[in-house]
Amino acid sequence: MGYIDFSMLIVFLIGMFVIGWLLSRWIDTADDFMVAGRHLTPFILAAALTAANVNLYSFIGQSGTAYKHGISIVWQTWTGNMGLVFSGLIIIPILRRLRIRTVPEFLGMRYNVGVRTLIGAYWVFRLSFWLGVVLLMAATAFKTIAFVDGLPFTGSLHFWLFIFAGIAVAYTFLGGMWSVTITDVIQFILMLGGALIMLPMVMQQVGWFPGLVEAVKAGHMNLVPQFGAYNWMFILAIWILGIQWASTDQGLLQMSFSSKDAKSAARGLVLAGIITTPFALLWILPGLAASIIHPGLEEMDSAFPTLMSSTLPPIVLGIVACGLLSSQMSTISTNLTGVATLFVNDIYKTVLHKTASPKNVLWTVKIMTFFAGAMGVGFAYLIPLIGENAVAAYLTVSGIFDMPFFVIAIVFGLLWKRANWQGALIGYLVGIVAGLLSAYYRGLDAFFFSTFLSTGTVLVVTPLASMLFPSHSDEQLDKIWNARTHSEADEGAPFHIIPESAGGKFFFILFFVSLAVFLAGVISGSMGCPWAGVLALTGMIAYFLSGLFRLFYD
Repeated sequence: MGYIDFSMLIVFLIGMFVIGWLLSRWIDTADDFMVAGRHLTPFILAAALTAANVNLYSFIGQSGTAYKHGISIVWQTWTGNMGLVFSGLIIIPILRRLRIRTVPEFLGMRYNVGVRTLIGAYWVFRLSFWLGVVLLMAATAFKTIAFVDGLPFTGSLHFWLFIFAGIAVAYTFLGGMWSVTITDVIQFILMLGGALIMLPMVMQQVGWFPGLVEAVKAGHMNLVPQFGAYNWMFILAIWILGIQWASTDQGLLQMSFSSKDAKSAARGLVLAGIITTPFALLWILPGLAASIIHPGLEEMDSAFPTLMSSTLPPIVLGIVACGLLSSQMSTISTNLTGVATLFVNDIYKTVLHKTASPKNVLWTVKIMTFFAGAMGVGFAYLIPLIGENAVAAYLTVSGIFDMPFFVIAIVFGLLWKRANWQGALIGYLVGIVAGLLSAYYRGLDAFFFSTFLSTGTVLVVTPLASMLFPSHSDEQLDKIWNARTHSEADEGAPFHIIPESAGGKFFFILFFVSLAVFLAGVISGSMGCPWAGVLALTGMIAYFLSGLFRLFYD
């Protein structure tokens, strides 16, 4: 990278800090900092969610996986987008009506404070670990992409790690969720622009799509493989995790809770899921093209950076680098706010200082932003100790710990009134143990077994354990059950989970029929059916369209 490109990166980083400083005047209360005063419109929410959830894990990690294993890794993004649409139509509107800030807060309403604090503490470390992953990935990529001859510090992992963490902490500390969402919209535009510049330049080198299909390795264009690391079982497991992620991830939900009403939240998530779906090709196709242009790379994660350095001329390289950096900064800032909010909302206010004043809460959540950044940097230095299986370890941890959380919070928390805190806690812990045993005996790479086992165990154990203890009913539980349906007292435009109009019911039914078609396509991949990929893709497209049209009817 030349001095001009490097200067463009520095100007971009300074610009993010200035925006945070300008937005700091909008922060008067803890709600302003944590949920942007609950004023986000659907389109701002969709752009912010898209920017926050497209990062270097996509451009570097998934592109590198496509380089080595083929196109089927695209389902990690696509099933996550399907989860966004599902959650937006069915789950998030309920949680938004409760005016909560975190899912552990919902667990406190549904079960008790002990469950809330336990899960809140886990998620503080869980998000900090993910923050470490994205910080490390950004620093690792940019010590290569942004290395400038004559400036040796630009090739230092430590330099970029502290630069990215420091800038993100600074503008998040100043502007909170307002800063995160406004900068995410700007970063969304930069990210999209950078990726759209690079894609045609790369595809031209391989003869566009027909040349790509002809030249890639056999089986690399199979959407639903029967065998391999990213086969049909991977797709099923990552689909389940996609629904869990879209329903319980704090960074994502905190933006959703910032929407002005339940209908805005639904529209924002559905639009974000649909918008991001074609975006996956912006990093998957370059990864496949790199296997043709630069075969034999020792590290598959170097595929995208190698393409950048070999394809893009000066200034254009700087623009694309700013786009990549913007995608990562939005993810970092979103998770910084998430960690700070979890600590203050579910630990500080419920255990450490129950009588904290609004001003005290605001300053505590700001200070916690610094500690969240420090924990992220700490995890960034610890992650390499795991070795080359760090990504597999992360997916396994998600399957083992996150799926039991999803089951007790969403499945039983919203669907079965008889579930009590004893059953939820026992089911959660037994599910984790079952997943850990699966990971121990099968290894980290077979994360889908751990995911299915931990999920199945908590689904069975929670109701059985709940029946051993008395049921409970109180005002909070009634409030949750009432939130499942729209009432005249709800703020904003009406939104019914089960539509009341004929058009809404038609598209709602079509939505689930399309989901069944998608699942049939994936499962048919287990038999090596040549039409499995087409069937799964058709079901997914119909799923998105029916979900989108559902929003036009109530």
